[in-house]
Amino acid sequence: MSRNEKINSYIGFSIKSGKIVYGYENVILSKKKTFLVLCDEALSENSLKKVERFSQGKNIKLYKINGLSEYFGGRQIKCVGIGEEHLASAIANELNNTVGGSN
Repeated sequence: MSRNEKINSYIGFSIKSGKIVYGYENVILSKKKTFLVLCDEALSENSLKKVERFSQGKNIKLYKINGLSEYFGGRQIKCVGIGEEHLASAIANELNNTVGGSN
């Protein structure tokens, strides 16, 4: 199973379990615990700065991914928060094991 397939599966599990928050504003304002934030590289600089400040303040890992929408069937998704600790950890591990993964 390729890296993309694994990440796609983990994101699918997050969606099915209701442990995902869509959109940078919702990630920042959500009352739910967030363990990982994924942002598309196409997210505006201003929005990315806001998410980075939030993530740093809450000690949450943030990854910038080129083509994040591919994991959501092409829907224009630019930022998500993963609220399930084990799935967030599995996604982070896959991204860390890839050359060129950004943190």
